[in-house]
Amino acid sequence: MSHSADIAIIGAGLVGLTAALACAHKNSTVLLMDAQDPADHLDRSFDGRASAIAASSWRMFEHLGVAKRLEGHVQPITDILISDGEVGGYISPLTLHFDSEEAGGGPMGYMVENRLLRKALIEAARQSENITFVAPVTVSAFEETTNKVSVEFDGERSFASVLIAADGRNSWCRKQAGITVSNTPYKQKAIVTTVAHEKPHDGVAHELFLPNGPFAILPLTEHRSSIVWTDSPAAVDAAMALPEPAFAAELARRFGDLYGEVGPCAPRWAYPLSLQMAEQYVKGRIALIGDAAHAIHPIAGQGLNMGLRDAAALADVVEEARANGLDLMLQLSDLEIWRNFDNRILAASTDVFNRLFSNNIAPIKHARRLGLGLMDKIKPAQSFFIREAAGLHGELPSLLR
Repeated sequence: MSHSADIAIIGAGLVGLTAALACAHKNSTVLLMDAQDPADHLDRSFDGRASAIAASSWRMFEHLGVAKRLEGHVQPITDILISDGEVGGYISPLTLHFDSEEAGGGPMGYMVENRLLRKALIEAARQSENITFVAPVTVSAFEETTNKVSVEFDGERSFASVLIAADGRNSWCRKQAGITVSNTPYKQKAIVTTVAHEKPHDGVAHELFLPNGPFAILPLTEHRSSIVWTDSPAAVDAAMALPEPAFAAELARRFGDLYGEVGPCAPRWAYPLSLQMAEQYVKGRIALIGDAAHAIHPIAGQGLNMGLRDAAALADVVEEARANGLDLMLQLSDLEIWRNFDNRILAASTDVFNRLFSNNIAPIKHARRLGLGLMDKIKPAQSFFIREAAGLHGELPSLLR
């Protein structure tokens, strides 16, 4: 059976699903394809991974009806506390504190388990009349013609005006399109897991900068927190090899007495970190979004939000093309200009922050601690960074406003 749609999207991860829903919301028809069976993401098991959704991205989920599906499973981030110190030792008293109430707004973001977010997105996509969701399938080829792009999968051929690659940082689509990437490895890996703790977190997100990388404690529901532990590759490999009691003890040492007794309550994952940027986002009728276009350091928790803004921008570009009766391919250049600039600015910022804070050079260490203390006293600067954390910078797509 062949399909025809305005847009074909390869990759039904968090960004691909959101892009499909956003474009469908703008009355475009979407063919969404993925190599994995959606049922694999709908079971009740929790793999320990969660995401910070910026306030602006959450607005889009409200527009798309996804937020309502997550009621009772979302933890608002009401405060952010940034500090600098040593593992299990000295923590500088010069800290930087962001309070959303002082900024005059609601939460700066929301924490949600990845499995629950994906489940809500899949259910919404299944119920959309404008989305044809085909999975699991193996896409074998795509080809551009004068006014269409054809996609071959499992012996079938379908057609769309444009093809959107949302298939991750190792994107098959990107490689097939001949789009190159720049990749700068960090001498770091990150451990991601979830812990349960005795004391409440009160919606506070902690970012403790340590010599080998930041240790982030991000609030989840039910006295739990998501951990992003960045360290040297050797230290991460050693930690991942620890038996559960020893790993729990190391986590407790990093927590100190912050939340009382703590312990892992989910599997742990480890990832090598790098800064990766596609040299271009658009080539002919092919466009990249999400990790297929960019992958940054998790220091600011903005990687997924960059992809969600890509999805929202794509929906606006699609809507404008339809309103003006134009071939969608002609509008993809707007997506390139809009998102490439914003993403490169954010990628460069996270790169600088990581290099500034992930070292133990005495003069730099003292200067950054003093800088945190000074920044805590400057309210206009705090307001600026709160807006950055909430994803309210730059020209926002309509679904994020």
